[in-house]
Amino acid sequence: MGKKVIACLLSVCILSAVGSPAFAAPAAKAVKSNGSGIHVMYTNTDNIDANLNFSGERAECSGCVEGKSGTSKITAKGVLKQKTSSGTRTVKTWTESASGNALYFDKSYYVAGGYKYIFTITAKVYRNGTVETVSASDSDYCYG
Repeated sequence: MGKKVIACLLSVCILSAVGSPAFAAPAAKAVKSNGSGIHVMYTNTDNIDANLNFSGERAECSGCVEGKSGTSKITAKGVLKQKTSSGTRTVKTWTESASGNALYFDKSYYVAGGYKYIFTITAKVYRNGTVETVSASDSDYCYG
């Protein structure tokens, strides 16, 4: 008798799970990571990172440049480009500067959907009388 009750309860649980609706979540953008364990060794720079994401047709361009201890100044140029069938065209350019060893970049700009875009940060890191130029980029498709 006990085995029949357990079997009935299990079958009710299985049937109720099968009958419930399933909902799909929108695809999440994976965080891009080098992951190889191999890194460029800079003289003045600890890290540079560029990120491009879209919220509708708004391009969200962000990044960070971190200088080593003793960095006096960092200047950076951010460029957003649209990739077309005939090449690329510059959509927007920004310049930023910071005194000290860190520069944070956070800008947004409305673009046309249906294209792939590339965001590049090129920075100059000033430390101990030397200047080092570094860059990083990211790309994404704007669905609009």
